[in-house]
Amino acid sequence: MSAAEADVQLFWGEPLDGIAERVDRLKTLSEQVGRRHKPLEFGLRITTLVRDTTEEAWSAAEEKVAKMASGAGETVWTGNRRTAVGQQRLLDLAQRGEVLDTCLYTTPGRFGGGGAGTTWLVGSAEDVARALHGYRKLGITHFILSDTPYQREISRIGDQLLPLLRDHVHGPAPAQRRCHSSAISS
Repeated sequence: MSAAEADVQLFWGEPLDGIAERVDRLKTLSEQVGRRHKPLEFGLRITTLVRDTTEEAWSAAEEKVAKMASGAGETVWTGNRRTAVGQQRLLDLAQRGEVLDTCLYTTPGRFGGGGAGTTWLVGSAEDVARALHGYRKLGITHFILSDTPYQREISRIGDQLLPLLRDHVHGPAPAQRRCHSSAISS
């Protein structure tokens, strides 16, 4: 259906090799079905945990997962719950490793993370920007990034991460055009 009719195929946070394989498969399918629309575009929906330093980010991620684990009760994944194919693929990533690629954290899915909350990109703004740039190289052009609590984390994304992503695409932005926390909170 996506290959023939969708505008954007949205992926959850999977390792680069898996996304590359799916992008290639969808491009091939688009040709095979004689897609009549503009070319299919690709997007990524993922949780990002950004802090000032890599160490602070991993400490915060481990703390969040520990809280999830202590309060998870029956929501801890045992492999027995019924899930959609895409969600099962995300849950299976934890068996490949706790951290995949450079900073794709798979452990949250074991303790109740679902959908985009199953895997997280964790690190400094520079770490996460490099990881997102890797997805861009695969043809991902749409990004939905978030973390909770929303207002504080989206401010971090806007202040620290987005300027780096813009710099990768357009070169350094003029200082007056950069995102500032005062502009976000007003």
